[in-house]
Amino acid sequence: MSNTDKEGGNSQAERPVPEPSLPHPDDVQDDPGPMSFEDVGVRFQFCIAAVEQLERERDELIRELTLLREPSFEAVRRAHEEVLQAYGQKARTELERDGLQEEVRTVRCKLFNVTREYVACQFQLENQREELKDKEVQRGGLETLASRLAEELTQLRTAFVEQKEGAQQQLRSGPTRHTSQALQDRRRLSAELQSLTEEQHSSLEEQYEPRLLRLLEHSERGVAALREAQEELQKLRDELRPLQGEEQIQELEDSRRETKITVQLQQQQNKELEDLRRSLAHELAIYKGCLEIYGQLFKSVTKKE
Repeated sequence: MSNTDKEGGNSQAERPVPEPSLPHPDDVQDDPGPMSFEDVGVRFQFCIAAVEQLERERDELIRELTLLREPSFEAVRRAHEEVLQAYGQKARTELERDGLQEEVRTVRCKLFNVTREYVACQFQLENQREELKDKEVQRGGLETLASRLAEELTQLRTAFVEQKEGAQQQLRSGPTRHTSQALQDRRRLSAELQSLTEEQHSSLEEQYEPRLLRLLEHSERGVAALREAQEELQKLRDELRPLQGEEQIQELEDSRRETKITVQLQQQQNKELEDLRRSLAHELAIYKGCLEIYGQLFKSVTKKE
């Protein structure tokens, strides 16, 4: 049984028992004559009682109708509140949707920029790797050149010693054809040439050995920087795949800046290596020219003797 039926039953149960009705005016015996005051009073009392009875029934019906309408009003009120809540939730959801769409657009833009810079850094790193290979080849050429020059220097010193010993042997075995002044000049020139050769050899070792060591150190640092850059790029590759949110984008930007700084340092080191190589080649050429001049001078002095 529904609440309405229960309330209807309760209202019927609670309905007051009607008072005993007065005698109906029709029950009064008709009199062909005029009505008496008693008959008029009876009829008037009956009408008053009937009106009161109707008013009580009206009030009872109004109360029952109110009881029946209250659940409907409550349901309508709850439905109205639910509709208002639904509209509010819809508005909040639309605001959140707009905010998320804006965040997604921003993240996509940042991801595009980071990816573009990552590709540029990777291309630059590949160029640096090729340059490093070229520097390795150049370093090998410089080492070969240094070894060859050292061998030529050793050969020149050996030839000089042999020529000096031969000249001394000729002086000891042959007749005296020169004055003591010429002999002293030859000895002085020979001593100066030997001293100059030894000084140049020592100077060459003092100048180029540290530079070669620095060249090796620069090369090792370049290899280490390249390795670090490769590790950073690998990290960037790993981080680009699960990229979500602004924090990861910031980390990628920091990694990109560090990689860019590493590449700039590598470029600076490569430039220093190139300058050192040019300086070394220039000084080696000058030294070789000096050795050739001294060799020609020694040969001319020997021929004069």
